[in-house]
Amino acid sequence: QHVCLHFCHFPGTNMGKSGGATRPVVTLTSNCGNILAGDPMILKCNVSSTTPGTHWNYSWYKDKTLIEGGQQTLQITSSSVKDSGDYQCQIISSDISDPITIYVLEGFEILQEPTSIFEGDLLTIRCHHSYGFILLNTTFYKDDTEIQSFCSDSKTEKTEYSKLHSPEVDMKSVGGYNCNEVVIHGKDHSMFNLSDALKVIVKELFYPPEIKASYWVIQGDNMTVTCETRLDPLRGGTELHFAFYRDGRTVQDFSVSDTYRVRSAQLEDSGNYTCEVRTASDTVRKRSNGFHIQIIKVLMHRCRIGDTRIAMHRCND
Repeated sequence: QHVCLHFCHFPGTNMGKSGGATRPVVTLTSNCGNILAGDPMILKCNVSSTTPGTHWNYSWYKDKTLIEGGQQTLQITSSSVKDSGDYQCQIISSDISDPITIYVLEGFEILQEPTSIFEGDLLTIRCHHSYGFILLNTTFYKDDTEIQSFCSDSKTEKTEYSKLHSPEVDMKSVGGYNCNEVVIHGKDHSMFNLSDALKVIVKELFYPPEIKASYWVIQGDNMTVTCETRLDPLRGGTELHFAFYRDGRTVQDFSVSDTYRVRSAQLEDSGNYTCEVRTASDTVRKRSNGFHIQIIKVLMHRCRIGDTRIAMHRCND
């Protein structure tokens, strides 16, 4: 029996924690959510541990039902349609992982994408055909427009898939993709046209940022401006950098700090504040809406009311 493992090199997934216990993450070796019937299927239960050499007992679930497999890796040598479903894993004293959905499809060809696609990712889409066909030509389309076409040397290239690479995807990458392959069957040399299509959905890596601060700050008091955002849990380990602006001018350049502080705020610190968030690799950037902060001058007035002297009066300068 012919067994071939395909490795799609896509960005990894970060571990999460919940309730103080390590929460595992399930990954598929090929990182492609849909596979052809007959292809091998290898799932791995990834656990982030602060204790080196720790040995875990693993439990595997398919469609929320416990299945056989007490090892870190769950392997199916030749998959079938019945292997489609949601897979999860769990270790002792941990939450169960989020599900990973796998579709096993009958046919001669499928178009494959990563299980999760985020802004800034390097996207690879694979046009994968069954074993036994020799590839001659491949054409990729996006929204029915040809975007890439190339020929293969049937004598030297014995591959079962062709790839489309798209650098640093964004929301414009969303759309319908399809591929068409011209192949020859290895036995009788008959020529076929194989095609498949899929819809690419790109997830937000992090939410658009928001400024959090007080609208009014008394002159001389400390002023704190925070830039709030939230990463998608699947990419919780992504490093973000923050910058702050007042009236369009930089007051704090990019750094890992999400806070801008002013000790003893003065009237000139009043203005319209925005913040910008970017990834460490600068592949994704997002800017907040404006937030106006007014510094209030405090004047001291003395007058007598009986034998008592009055306190203070606040006003804008």
